[in-house]
Amino acid sequence: MKLSADNFTFSLKETISSICENFFKSLGLSYFQFLRCYHDGSVGLLTNDTRLYELFQLASNKPVVYSSFTDLHEKNYQYWFMWDEALPHYPVSLAKNFNIHHGITLVRRQKHYYDMIAVALPKKIDDPASFYLNKLTHIENFIINFEKQHFQLIHQMDAERLDLPESLRDTNYRQLCLDKGKFQIMGSCGLIYLTTQELQCGIRILQGYSHKEIAKVLSISPRSVETYLLRAKIRTGLNSTQALCNALRYCQ
Repeated sequence: MKLSADNFTFSLKETISSICENFFKSLGLSYFQFLRCYHDGSVGLLTNDTRLYELFQLASNKPVVYSSFTDLHEKNYQYWFMWDEALPHYPVSLAKNFNIHHGITLVRRQKHYYDMIAVALPKKIDDPASFYLNKLTHIENFIINFEKQHFQLIHQMDAERLDLPESLRDTNYRQLCLDKGKFQIMGSCGLIYLTTQELQCGIRILQGYSHKEIAKVLSISPRSVETYLLRAKIRTGLNSTQALCNALRYCQ
């Protein structure tokens, strides 16, 4: 696979580095990726460090994207995993060669794609689990603000994604996409299904997004956001936004 020097991911490396600079300094991190894997096996990437991405050109028959997905994750719209604990030895050791240590990834599942948003440290530490436990809220807030403030970069990434041969794709890409377009949650009268659009809007309300911010991120109108939230309330039998948010907490 040949990647040109003006590849979208390469050209935005310095921009992403600048966006992450204060965040990295405050938490002692050195790596950020916003990786989107699409249902057709293609990928889009925003990152401050493209060295792992550059290895796509050398890969022949090994995946270049790795995720963690088990039966326990089937009922989760989103979840975290730590690279050291959940990934094969090969990608973890490869990252360490570039001084990218103890990565942690947030997986967010949608109908036609899933996001793997990750951060990592510049050196090995004794107890990375405790480190991230104390920093997780800060990391989540950065991800939320990144999506709110730089949604145009994400939309551009969607338009300029990279096609991967089958042998290089994430082995879990078919299972991670919510191809049925719906997700099961607990409503007032038992288990019900929300569409992925309803779920995306509801989760972002839970995370503090305004209707206008959701509309920009999802490339829909504010009126559509209102419609999806209303439908979610009707399906769940939950009359208030707060009650809906409480139900959605269990999807994470």
